[in-house]
Amino acid sequence: MRLELIKNIVEVKVDGLRGVNHYKISALYDRIHEEGWADTCQKVIDEFDYSWDDIEKDGGIAQVNKDLQECYGV
Repeated sequence: MRLELIKNIVEVKVDGLRGVNHYKISALYDRIHEEGWADTCQKVIDEFDYSWDDIEKDGGIAQVNKDLQECYGV
């Protein structure tokens, strides 16, 4: 079996009560089996919380999105 990367994906869950965004970055793969058939699978690359205060200190959501693009290609 071999894995071929399709793309990286970012999921964001916003917790307005705590003022925190929870980020989960996953890699989506084609999983190609020895018999020739394929399916897809995901593997978590990174997962973290980012407070709204820290997001603002780091340049705002646009800068955070740019950083995620540069770091993870999402």
